[in-house]
Amino acid sequence: MKMDSLQKLHSSMIKEKLDIQQFRIKIGIADFDCLFSTRETPFIFSMTSRGLNSKFFKFEIKKGYWISDSLGDMYYDLAEVLKKDGSSGNKLYPKEFMKDVNELIPHTAKKSAKPSSEDIIKIRQDLEESEKPYFDTWIYWKKDGKQSPTSENKHKTLVAYGQKALEYSVSMNASTKWSKTPTGRSWVTDKK
Repeated sequence: MKMDSLQKLHSSMIKEKLDIQQFRIKIGIADFDCLFSTRETPFIFSMTSRGLNSKFFKFEIKKGYWISDSLGDMYYDLAEVLKKDGSSGNKLYPKEFMKDVNELIPHTAKKSAKPSSEDIIKIRQDLEESEKPYFDTWIYWKKDGKQSPTSENKHKTLVAYGQKALEYSVSMNASTKWSKTPTGRSWVTDKK
């Protein structure tokens, strides 16, 4: 399905010089924290349900802003969040769900909707050590190539902080170290 709303949001993000947006949508009884990130290739649209038993849903955005309307392994978790039950006649139809999502996505980017790195990590439960959302320090490896940041660590750095942080990580052969508790530190101020 073509996600026209993401295309409009992305155009607005470009004008505002933003590469990520956070917003909330409500579908039926379910509330979701959503992120649209152009920091990754392909772009990523993610939804995390709010509540005690939150569930994470991640969608890759293909060229032309196309998204699969097949929910695959996410189907049952999403049906549970939405309280859809095929036996009661209240069934989850993926194409209808994606159409509803497309209608709820904002078209205008806002600087105030750029989430903090901590919020990004809390919402993006697919990232390495998502239970550790706070930057602690850089771990600098020797440049002999024996040790270096893992691909998962570099991906978390990119998603949380953007391209400049990833470039720093690669150029300095440094991994980001994360904490469960606030440290008050920033990747920029803790550089060598």
